[in-house]
Amino acid sequence: MATIHRYPFFSHATSSATRALFQGRRGKLVNRGAGASFWFRPLDTSLSEVPVDDMEFGNIFRVTTSDRQEVSVQTALTVRIVDPELTARRVDFEIDQRTGEWTGQPMQNLQNRLAESAKQFAAEVVAGEPLRTVLDDGLRLVRDAITEGLSGERQLGGAGIEVLGVRVVAVRADEELERALQTRIREEAQADADRATYDRRAQAVDRERAIKENELNNRTELARREAELVELQGMNERRRTEQELERDRLRNEAEAANRRLRVEAGADEVTLMAEARAGEVARIAEAENAALQARLAVFSAGEPAAVLAAVAPEVLSALPKIDSLTLTPDLLAGGVSRLLEEVRG
Repeated sequence: MATIHRYPFFSHATSSATRALFQGRRGKLVNRGAGASFWFRPLDTSLSEVPVDDMEFGNIFRVTTSDRQEVSVQTALTVRIVDPELTARRVDFEIDQRTGEWTGQPMQNLQNRLAESAKQFAAEVVAGEPLRTVLDDGLRLVRDAITEGLSGERQLGGAGIEVLGVRVVAVRADEELERALQTRIREEAQADADRATYDRRAQAVDRERAIKENELNNRTELARREAELVELQGMNERRRTEQELERDRLRNEAEAANRRLRVEAGADEVTLMAEARAGEVARIAEAENAALQARLAVFSAGEPAAVLAAVAPEVLSALPKIDSLTLTPDLLAGGVSRLLEEVRG
């Protein structure tokens, strides 16, 4: 919006850098340029302000497909005025000299013109396609149709207006139809989910069966190995028992042989000891016999008193111990008499 200062007889106008200011005077249109600042006489001057920056126009319109279904199309157009002077001559951009605002609605008129052109091109392309194709590929179809149509629009080019970009934001069916399509698609998605669930369960069953088969195979192999282990342990035990029995047999045979050897050695020793004992006894007997003969020879040659005296200790040692002895005269007389008789005789 231009800034206008009013003074007596003259006024001063200033525009922004994104708007070109035009002064109409005496049937001529003078381009003051963007960001212009100048004095003018209000009585014989008209002012127009044309935007020269990029403008965005959004529109929503409804079109019909080939199968008689309505869809809504939401577009966004980027527009630039490339020839402000030509646009100022074709579109009313006059501003109020007191407020600096447009006296009409030039931007709304420009937007309506662009919207009508875009709707026409979109309707043409949508009318030749069924609903499913429009919903699936409508963004590209509508964007290409509007871009191609507006680029060749002579009305816009003759007004100094250029469309820089076309964006199709959405192509949607009406609410009830969209809900029905969503339901069908939702059912298909649910069916796919159920199918995936069933497939996953089937895969889980297959995996579980494979796991059980593997466990069974492992158990079978383990049982087989346990049987082999038991058989090996039995063979080892049998061999160990046989070895122990053989060892006991050999030990018993050795002990029996040792006993036989000891018995034989003992018999020989007893024989030798008996023979030695017999020899010793014989030698002792011979010695005693020799000693006895020597004593008898001595006794036979000696006196009776001496013989009595010699044998008295042995006789006395052979007699029992006598603590006291009582001699009577009769006993003593008889003994003395016998002694004397022996001496005399």
